[in-house]
Amino acid sequence: MKAKERPSQPGAKRRAVAGSASWLALVAATSLGIPHAETVRAEIKLPPEVLESGGRYRLIVQSYDTLGRASLIPPGRPRASTQRTVTPADLVDGIRIDLIELGDEASRSERRVIAWVEPGEANLEFDARRAKPMPGSVYGVAPSGNEARESVEIVLDRRVRLV
Repeated sequence: MKAKERPSQPGAKRRAVAGSASWLALVAATSLGIPHAETVRAEIKLPPEVLESGGRYRLIVQSYDTLGRASLIPPGRPRASTQRTVTPADLVDGIRIDLIELGDEASRSERRVIAWVEPGEANLEFDARRAKPMPGSVYGVAPSGNEARESVEIVLDRRVRLV
């Protein structure tokens, strides 16, 4: 009796898709009808001398299709966002955050991830979609257009100007 041959192509394709898709991407595509969901991994670091006090800080991370030149944060809604309460020691060591981008698939070449810290703690608005940096906040920006699915590294080394 001859063994049944299995086609190698469909199995290989299935494994590649499963390896690159998150459970949220699958839920978004099948249940919510959202055409695109993707995980963007960011590693946020802070030079040790940047923050003066050792209290607790609110870290906000957002991704956008593009960042306008006229302002730090574009007026539109971010593709993804999150916030977390952190300490300066956490930031010096580096914090890894996964952002889940939902929406239409756009060109990856223009996407940017912005992160900033400000005094205080994370608030009840879990995803921080409406958050904007306050004057004096320390921030950093990095492109997220890498195809290798590597972490986006953001160094918080700039300050929002005081008005």
